[in-house]
Amino acid sequence: MKILLLSGGGAKGSFQAGVIEQLYNSGWKADVVAGISVGALNGAMVATGRAMRLTGLWRNISPDMVYKERGKLRTGWRFLLHKVGLKKADLGYYDNSPLFDTLRLNLGNKYSTDFYCGSVDISTGEYVDHRGFRGMVPWNMINKVVASTAIPLVFDPVYIGEEVHVDGGVRHMNPISTVLRHYEPSEIVIITCSPYKRDWQTERRVTDIVDIAKNSLDILLGEIFEKDLREFERINHLVRQANKQGVVLKNRSGKIYTDYTARLYQPHDSLGDSLNFTPSQAIKNIDLGLKAKPIEL
Repeated sequence: MKILLLSGGGAKGSFQAGVIEQLYNSGWKADVVAGISVGALNGAMVATGRAMRLTGLWRNISPDMVYKERGKLRTGWRFLLHKVGLKKADLGYYDNSPLFDTLRLNLGNKYSTDFYCGSVDISTGEYVDHRGFRGMVPWNMINKVVASTAIPLVFDPVYIGEEVHVDGGVRHMNPISTVLRHYEPSEIVIITCSPYKRDWQTERRVTDIVDIAKNSLDILLGEIFEKDLREFERINHLVRQANKQGVVLKNRSGKIYTDYTARLYQPHDSLGDSLNFTPSQAIKNIDLGLKAKPIEL
């Protein structure tokens, strides 16, 4: 069983599309797909049999396929009206309703693999798993996929029932632990939108409140991702060493730890701004993904 794990990163997700095309052109196919934030968008496409259409979608991406900009004046004015009880305040700087339509137009009609994504209930702080099974139709999960991408303050949160949900990356950048609770894979492929073992530094633009919110979350997500991946790599290393000595390691519930074959694809160059949904940047990122080389974990 092969598992594909996709991290978050906004518009940088075009890099993941390039790597996925590279993998599928080589004959590799996932049996289970899991993603967070933009990884949930790409993952939903892969899980519904649209892996080879991803780069086409990204090459023609435009901001109006993802969001509508409200503007600082409108957002501030509605907030003031909200404070005096006349209107509801906007809950995000951008209206992300176009993303619902983009998903409806591009998803396949049913899941060809099991699919996972996650979002965070902003009221409780709880991370919530959302799961689609092979053979099911994906339409009842569109709001959950969009919720997984809803960067707090930048995009509108999404209602799931009565609960208000935001970007799953606030709690989990890579859903490794979630997926490994349900499956025993023979191989794991992880595709990130930021380098795990960084050898260069991105300078972030800061001009307004949106940049501050977006950059703060970028930093937070980077820390969460590196922590999750370091822990996965550390346990994998310990299990391998124990196996060489004929020792079996178990977790607290008695489950035996497994030595997983895992490959990581990561960018080694800047992928641009996480809100730069333009074809020119996407094409550059896709090309980097098509040429990316994996490292073993």
